[in-house]
Amino acid sequence: MKKEKRMRKKIIGFMVAGVLVLGLGFVSTPASAELSLGLVGGYYSPNFGQVNDDLDEMNDLLGTDLGFKAGMMYGLALGYDLPARFGLRLEYNSFESKTSDTASETWGLWEFREDLDLKLTVTPVILSLLYGFSPFYIGAGVGSFSTKLKVTSEWEEYFVGFLVDSGSWSESDSDSPTGLVLLAGYGFGGEPVFLNLEARYVVGTKAKLEDFDTEVDLTGLQLSLLGGFKF
Repeated sequence: MKKEKRMRKKIIGFMVAGVLVLGLGFVSTPASAELSLGLVGGYYSPNFGQVNDDLDEMNDLLGTDLGFKAGMMYGLALGYDLPARFGLRLEYNSFESKTSDTASETWGLWEFREDLDLKLTVTPVILSLLYGFSPFYIGAGVGSFSTKLKVTSEWEEYFVGFLVDSGSWSESDSDSPTGLVLLAGYGFGGEPVFLNLEARYVVGTKAKLEDFDTEVDLTGLQLSLLGGFKF
């Protein structure tokens, strides 16, 4: 509980800091600067690292096929174009990967079955500084990568084919490491509608999940499409 409270405070801190930076930029820059609001959608391929290595060992023992995979991400982006080709952007994104399988073991007349469901959720809040070459741009950002792993199990025990006992359990753990993002993009369209194609790379970011004695390597490539309006 204390860890989750610290994580929420850290995320809120990043969001407040980002809003303050954008607000100060709005106050201190000429009227030619522009505010933008957009949606983010794309593909995220983290390395995963130790968490998938641990699942591979479990698969060898239980005969399962558990493992997290790359997938879609989505979110919101608030941007502010500054003079001299610079810009600021605050993002809130979400990525989710699920894996499930059934493990079974037999001892003579006894059989044990367990349905395992694992869900990994990553919700980064990122503040980036951009520099444009029109229509290309590059940038770098720093963010809080809130990461949560939840494991849910439902099990049944049989004797000579008859159900004699059953139950369920669940456990979760979370971490919110700070990470660096490098990016490059290409902008389409103009005003008021914009559309950007962007490639990003999350650098050396790992979430430590102590309750599961593992960690998740969030380092990896993101391919994103950003679309929205400039005001």
